[in-house]
Amino acid sequence: MSVSILDVLNVRHSIYDMFSDLFLYKFDPEEYHQLMDKLKSIEERLGTYMEETGIKVGEIRAVFEQAKRSDYLTEYSSLFISGVGIKPLVPVESKRLFSLMGDRVATFKYNDVVRFYRSRNLVPKISSQFSPEPDHISSLLAFMSLLVEEEFDHRRKGLDAFKVVQDQKNFAITHLFSWIPDWINDVIHDPRSNIFKVVCSQLGDWLKFERDFLGER
Repeated sequence: MSVSILDVLNVRHSIYDMFSDLFLYKFDPEEYHQLMDKLKSIEERLGTYMEETGIKVGEIRAVFEQAKRSDYLTEYSSLFISGVGIKPLVPVESKRLFSLMGDRVATFKYNDVVRFYRSRNLVPKISSQFSPEPDHISSLLAFMSLLVEEEFDHRRKGLDAFKVVQDQKNFAITHLFSWIPDWINDVIHDPRSNIFKVVCSQLGDWLKFERDFLGER
């Protein structure tokens, strides 16, 4: 089956959007069920196209389905909100870097994220009971999804997509590849991690795919 660049961009947009949603705290039951529906929809809609990426949405669905929602809530809050444990697992770039490298690096990174957002006229908005920081992993992955969608629109209209591709590379190198793989490793090896051990393992595989994909563009 021939896969066009637009097909590839559609898959990339959907996977970034999926991972962004997975790292939002779904305290509201309706939002939790919507997430489960999204996983099912992505697996059914893009299953064939995702083979080259190595991402197995079915494994993520399975670990959620095998757990109770209360288990999910406990695990998420224990890992990502409480701030306790051997290593800092709060999935916020500036907070992690502050604990590991100090205020100067953390502030620089945070301001750079805000600069990227302003380049697209984005402002933080409050939604549901959980409003992630601008540099929360969910926000960062959502922004990459937006950049991929922007490239899709450019190519569909026959416009030059060079700048948006460069923005994808720069943002991914600076704010995804720079800290998330190490954070993923910490989550996977944390004894409290069950659901998110699987989610983070899949995210790690996705970032490896993206590093190679963007490096070839």
